[in-house]
Amino acid sequence: MLYYGQLVIGPGGSGKSTYCSVLKEGAQMCKRNIQVINLDPAAEYLPYEATIDIRDLISLQDVMEEYELGPNGGLVYCMEYLLMNMDWFQEEVNNIAQDDYVLIDCPGQIELYCHMDMMRKLTKFLTNMGFALCSVYLLDVNFIQEDSKYLSGLLQGISASMTLELAHFIVLSKCDLIEDKKIVKKYTKLQKFNQDCEYSVKSQFEKTYKNLSEGIFELVYQFGGSKLLSLDVSDEESVLNLLHETDYAIQWGENLEPDDKI
Repeated sequence: MLYYGQLVIGPGGSGKSTYCSVLKEGAQMCKRNIQVINLDPAAEYLPYEATIDIRDLISLQDVMEEYELGPNGGLVYCMEYLLMNMDWFQEEVNNIAQDDYVLIDCPGQIELYCHMDMMRKLTKFLTNMGFALCSVYLLDVNFIQEDSKYLSGLLQGISASMTLELAHFIVLSKCDLIEDKKIVKKYTKLQKFNQDCEYSVKSQFEKTYKNLSEGIFELVYQFGGSKLLSLDVSDEESVLNLLHETDYAIQWGENLEPDDKI
């Protein structure tokens, strides 16, 4: 069977669950059905109805109480437990119709993507199950308050995305909080942003720092910065554009009849 979807990742509080909810509602306007899978065992509230919920298998609170672990150690245990019980997950997935579009809402602990291999193992398992996936890394729009902070966020996003070995996108989330939309556009056009960066050439140190920044921006651009998108939940076009870009990356719709496409 073949499934299409997105692995939604990013730091805690970046808006992953909201992203899944908004895209699910946006797809309904196009008469598309999107299923959402929750893989965050620490989730207390979900703004959507989860088709599959890891908390039915294991929850962070139960693990912390039974094994006297902290939040981070407990989450690692939960994800390892999931990998050891993928037969449960596969059985749950069998209830999803073939060719359905799936959003996978992932935990927010960034170490799961940067120096641990659990999420990469999960990705490979999903691929072998028949999932055509791309990853979507959410970067809170508040990162644009400082250029250095924004650059750090981009590097973290690229690092996490490349670990999963999937086609990947970085999405500036919560853009509805920014009144001047031209600012958002500036930060999603990395080449132009690099030219307008705050680092001015006034001294030899600043010149060296600027060259370093330009080199890092070029690295980010070459490894996925060209796929930098934005999400404004108040803008329907923003939501549909995200669907369009990710659909193209995973070739969703090519196996459907013309009347079934958007």
